[in-house]
Amino acid sequence: MSHIIIAMIEVGYGHKGPALAIKDALEAAFPGKHRIEVIDFPRAAGALRTDASIKAAWNAALQQPWMVRASYALMEAVYPLSGKVLFPFMADFFIRGAQYLAEQKPDLFISTHPMCSIVAAEARRRQGLTFPIVIDVVDPFDGYSLWAERSADLFLVHSSQSRQILIDHGIDENRIRLVPYPRLPAMGPPTQPVEALRRSYGLDTEGKPVLLVTSGAQGLGRAYSFASRAYLEGFPADFLVVTGKNEKIYENLTELVTKHKDKRLPGRLIPLSFVPSMAELYSLCDMVVGKAGASTCMEALSHKKPMICTEWAGQNDYTIIQFLLENRLGSFTPRYREFIELLSSPPVYEKYDAEFSTYGILQELRSFYAVSGSL
Repeated sequence: MSHIIIAMIEVGYGHKGPALAIKDALEAAFPGKHRIEVIDFPRAAGALRTDASIKAAWNAALQQPWMVRASYALMEAVYPLSGKVLFPFMADFFIRGAQYLAEQKPDLFISTHPMCSIVAAEARRRQGLTFPIVIDVVDPFDGYSLWAERSADLFLVHSSQSRQILIDHGIDENRIRLVPYPRLPAMGPPTQPVEALRRSYGLDTEGKPVLLVTSGAQGLGRAYSFASRAYLEGFPADFLVVTGKNEKIYENLTELVTKHKDKRLPGRLIPLSFVPSMAELYSLCDMVVGKAGASTCMEALSHKKPMICTEWAGQNDYTIIQFLLENRLGSFTPRYREFIELLSSPPVYEKYDAEFSTYGILQELRSFYAVSGSL
């Protein structure tokens, strides 16, 4: 039985979701033939200092985006020496990651996070390991320097933009395959009729617009203050607000709703922590509001709902905003007044017509197997 490692770092669902989707697809296609693991690579390797610092830096970056933008620019400037520049800051990950892979001896290494690819590539060089490296570039419209690990064997990209950016970084186009973005659980249909769901979530039946406010699992960003302010100012819309791991925002919003429940405001603010099915919420809403992020954006587009971005962290996120604007699939409203003006007079958006599936990924992995024998 061969051993396949799918490596990610759990900073938001944009890396974890595709990793799990690939695992499920491989297990369905090759039942019982492979031992397939999805790992949070630095944590699994015992590189706890790097694990903590990456996750703390990500949380900070959502509040201070200049940090991630400066890091992005630096990595572009020093490419292709990104690994050497990162080593002093992530030494325990490079060292323990190499030890982990030498012990595990995977037959195939699939990465959905660029740091995992860089560490795995360095482990191959230092330890003389021979496993192939496949990179799923989960930024749907980017392929910046950290993704462009020149020793990787296969790149899976989800847009022609990503493909071209990798080529511009010197990656051989013969190692790049364009495949659909993987189908995530939240992209599925709801399990109940919409009217039953409206009653379940306490939505009015008066036909007011419903906005799904979500900025990923961290529950950070100005979308939450925009929603609460619009609610308090009496904007006639219902806001389904998913706060994720951010218990403080959930408690504050719950307290705000309780405090103002006797005012009979025309809209509703419905705070939600973790929900059993994001697919239900997508089916209920007219628009999705939040930070530009890969998984949220692609989930919204899969449900043919416009994405209203209130902010972006790194340049890879900004490529999402550019795509939305160029294709009339969403808007960018970084200021509250712009947000309210858009809700008051929303434009006519296009419906995104694209496939979401792991089939293309499976086909490319099968073809890769025929060449490398890695599966």
